[in-house]
Amino acid sequence: MDFLYAAELKKRFTCYGHFYELVMMNGERARCRSVLEIVDRSIDQEHPSDISLMEPNVVVVMMNPGSSHPKDIYHIDGEIEYPQSGGSMRKELVLTQPDNTQYQIMRIAVAKGWGHIRVLNLSDLRDPKSGSFLQRVEALSEIMGGRMHSLFCKERAAECTHSLVRKSGTPIMLGWGQDVGLVPMAEQCLKRIGGEPVCTVASDVHPLLNAHPSPMLQSKKLLWLESMLAELEQ
Repeated sequence: MDFLYAAELKKRFTCYGHFYELVMMNGERARCRSVLEIVDRSIDQEHPSDISLMEPNVVVVMMNPGSSHPKDIYHIDGEIEYPQSGGSMRKELVLTQPDNTQYQIMRIAVAKGWGHIRVLNLSDLRDPKSGSFLQRVEALSEIMGGRMHSLFCKERAAECTHSLVRKSGTPIMLGWGQDVGLVPMAEQCLKRIGGEPVCTVASDVHPLLNAHPSPMLQSKKLLWLESMLAELEQ
């Protein structure tokens, strides 16, 4: 397949995220992102938040949002305290800068002719370092309400169900990586999505883990793309 570079992909796609501050029952706070919407520029974006109500071509589940942040440096995250009751599933979406992992997803989208990709994560916590991220997850598991950072927890079931809705005929792509510390969250995710069809590049580390979309080496990036496309064709 042709390897499209970031400069070309940025001309074709726009990324929007929903950023919020999670307020837990003990008063602790955490910066989070609950969804990333990658949309072709041909899709109407006059009211970006309306995209959160659209059905994407495909849903992708990865580890966490990493260092993702709004492009607008003056953006103030709204506060969310779970569980929430009722209300609209419409989320405030703001422009965000894509990263290397998202470029990989865009390359798959181009190859498949998809114009809208929804990216979810095992955890909404924004932390670019997997080590400190997993430590934070472990620490939060010890406090009441600490699991609410995950879209796949039972308290956020309605939000999760809405987020997973997509055009018919596509599986859910999985790409959260191979750190064994992710196994409990991966198990929770897979239990939540139940009988949904999934597509992944398998890992030999653990059956619930999978290859990350954007390894360091260019050759490995190409291998992941080719492997994922082959899986999708099946």
